Amino acid sequence: MRYPMVKGVAASAALAVVLAGCAGLPQSVVDEAGRQQALIESEARRVTSSERDFESFRQTPEYGAFEAYAEREAWPSHFRAAEAKLRSAESVYKVEILPLIKQDSPDGTGAATAALAKIPPLLDGARRSSRHWVERRDFLKGVSDSVASVMEDCGAAASEIEEAHAGMAFSVERVKRAHPARADDIGQRAAQLSDLRSPSVDAVAAARAEFRKREAGGEFDLAVFADSCREARQNAEAFLKGVPELGARLAELDRSYSRTLMDMKVEHDLLIQRASWNDALDYPTPNRLDYRFTNVERPVFEHLVSIQGVLAAYRRSFFGSRLSMRSGTDERMWSALEIDPLQRWPSGDTDAEYWVQEADSRYFHKYLVQENGATNESDWTPVGEEFFLANIDNLGMDVESKPYGSFESEKLAHAAPPGMAYVGNPHYGRWRSDGAGGSIWAWAGPYLFYSTLFGSPVRYGRSEWADWSGGYRGSRPYYGGTTSAPKWGTRSQTVRTSPRMQGTTLARSGGFRQPLSTVRGAGPAGRTTAFGASGK
Repeated sequence: MRYPMVKGVAASAALAVVLAGCAGLPQSVVDEAGRQQALIESEARRVTSSERDFESFRQTPEYGAFEAYAEREAWPSHFRAAEAKLRSAESVYKVEILPLIKQDSPDGTGAATAALAKIPPLLDGARRSSRHWVERRDFLKGVSDSVASVMEDCGAAASEIEEAHAGMAFSVERVKRAHPARADDIGQRAAQLSDLRSPSVDAVAAARAEFRKREAGGEFDLAVFADSCREARQNAEAFLKGVPELGARLAELDRSYSRTLMDMKVEHDLLIQRASWNDALDYPTPNRLDYRFTNVERPVFEHLVSIQGVLAAYRRSFFGSRLSMRSGTDERMWSALEIDPLQRWPSGDTDAEYWVQEADSRYFHKYLVQENGATNESDWTPVGEEFFLANIDNLGMDVESKPYGSFESEKLAHAAPPGMAYVGNPHYGRWRSDGAGGSIWAWAGPYLFYSTLFGSPVRYGRSEWADWSGGYRGSRPYYGGTTSAPKWGTRSQTVRTSPRMQGTTLARSGGFRQPLSTVRGAGPAGRTTAFGASGK
C-alpha cells in the first residue's frame, strides 16, 4: 500500500498526550475522537491486507478464469480509491479534529461532532472499495457454477415484467377513461414505472445472446451475462413492487371524503392531593391522599389550576376543626368538587393541606363524515390540543376533504364551507342559472344534504366559489363575509342560529357566548407543594 499512515504505538502515545488535558470538550467527544483515529489505522491495515491477498490470488491458477474481467474492469484501481478515502479521513482527523482537541474549548463541541461524523462514511467507502475484488470474484464464480439456472431465472424475470406490464397498462387506460382530466398525470406516473421495462428487455436480450454463444461453444463473456441477468432480476423486482403501489395511487382518484366539524368539547381532569401530618411532632412524616376528578366543570378547573400552591388547609385541635381557603381560592369553586377533607384521615394527624397535583385537558371533535356519497356522524373523536385550538373557529366547516379525481397527497386540510371543495366538479352536481344572470351550484342526489345542512337552504354561487378557489383553496381557511361578520364558521350567524347547531355540546356549554380555552403548563411539574408550607 502506498499510503503512509500514522503508526501504532507512537500515534497512540501522541493521542494520549493530546487528550490528557481535554477538560473543555465533553468526554464523549474526546473518546469518539480516539475511537475514530484507531478505526482509521485499523482500516488502513485492512486495505493493505486485502491488496496483499489480491496479489497472492493473481499468482494462483484460479485467477486465469477471472484475469480478463479483472483487467477490463481494473480491479486494482479500487485499492487506489480506498487509499484516497483513507487519506480524506486522516485529513479530517488531523486538520479539523485535532486542533479543536488542542484548543480544549466547549465552544468547539459542535464543530468537532460535525467533523467526527464525516469519518465513518469515508471508512465505509474504503472498506467497500478494498473488498470489491473479492465480492466481484465471488459473484462471477457463483454465476459460472450455475449458468443454466441463472438463465432460467433471467427469462422468468422477463416474463414477470411483461405479464405485470400488460395488466398495468390495462388498468392505467381504464383509470384514464374514468378521470380524463388527470390523464396526463396518470400517464406520467405510469411512465416512471414503465421506464424499468426497456432496460430489462435489453438486459435479458444481452444475457440470452451470451448464453447462446456458450451453448454453441463460442466465446462466452461471463461478466456481461452475469451483470445482465442481475439487472433484469433487480428491475423485475422493482417493477413488481411498483405495480401494486401505482394501483393503490390510482385507486385514490375514485375515493371521495370529507369531515365536517359538527361539534367540539373539552374535558378537564384534576388530581387534588392532600398531605396530612401531626403538627405536634418535630419531624412529622406526611401522609398523602389523592382525590381524582374526571370531567370537571370548566370554570372550576380554570380557577383551581390558576392558583400556584396550596388551595386550602385543614386543622384539627382540642378547640375544634376548621377548613380554611388560602389566598386566591374561591370557596365556591372548591366546594364544587365536594371534597371530604377527612376522607381516610390518618389517626393522630392534626393538619393537612390541599393542592392541584395534576391537571389535564382532553379534546374531542364530532364530525359529519361523507365518503363516496354515504354520510354518517362520528362518535366523539379524540384530537390533539394543537389541532383543536387551530379549529376553534371552524365549527360547521370541512376541516378535511378529498374530492373525487384527486390524489391523497392533494387533499385539502384548510377549513372551507361544507362541500365547497366539491363545487365545480361534475361528479357532484352542475351549475345552473339562478334566474338573475348568475349561476348557483345544484347538488347531485347523494350530496343534496349540503344545501340543508344548517336548516335553511344554503346555496353556493359561482362568484363565491371562484373567490374560495382562486385565493384560499389548499392554502388558508375561508370564512367569507367580513372579519367581524363571517359567513361561515363558529362565529357566523349561519352556524350560531342553526337549529341543528343549537343542540350541540358546544352550544349547550356556552361555547357560542365565550371562547373555549385551555390551561397550559398545569402538569405535575411545578404543581406540587411541600406539606406544612403554612406553618410547620
